[in-house]
Amino acid sequence: MKATFASLLMSTLFFIFGYVILYLLFDFLNPPITDDGHKYMPIGNVLYSGIITFFISILFFILIRKYLKRKS
Repeated sequence: MKATFASLLMSTLFFIFGYVILYLLFDFLNPPITDDGHKYMPIGNVLYSGIITFFISILFFILIRKYLKRKS
């Protein structure tokens, strides 16, 4: 139970920070500005960072849980 809670907590923190970092990276690589200089809502960048971070955090949860179970 402790291993599951600890890995869930670390995975949630990883998701939050990963989401922000990936969003900023996608925003830097694909800025939300049209050719004539107008800004728009970068919903694509938000969705890409959310989906990628979601799957990576699931993998991170599984790996951390296995590590903590093996360590105990």
